[in-house]
Amino acid sequence: MIAATLGWITAGICVVAFVTLWFIVSFKELSEKRKSLEAISEQVQLHRRLYMQERGGENDAAAQNIFENKLMVYREVEKEYKTLLRRPMNRIPGYIMGFQSVGKKKVI
Repeated sequence: MIAATLGWITAGICVVAFVTLWFIVSFKELSEKRKSLEAISEQVQLHRRLYMQERGGENDAAAQNIFENKLMVYREVEKEYKTLLRRPMNRIPGYIMGFQSVGKKKVI
């Protein structure tokens, strides 16, 4: 009787430890990628404003090129975030912890 109870307690502790580690690792991965996405989004907005200021000026082509490069990087990071969020290992913890897909947020 005591051995069975001790076995169940040990199994319960192991399950709780596994789920806790699973959520911690998923949170770390998803939050790092989301922070990267937010940082590049701010850069895109900054370069968009700079490009709008330079339109028709002498630095128009350079500003447009930089803006397009930042936008390309944003789309790549967004794709990586969505892929990470869809992974089976991250899907359940991500949903429970409130990580959402980026969606149609207007960046351009």
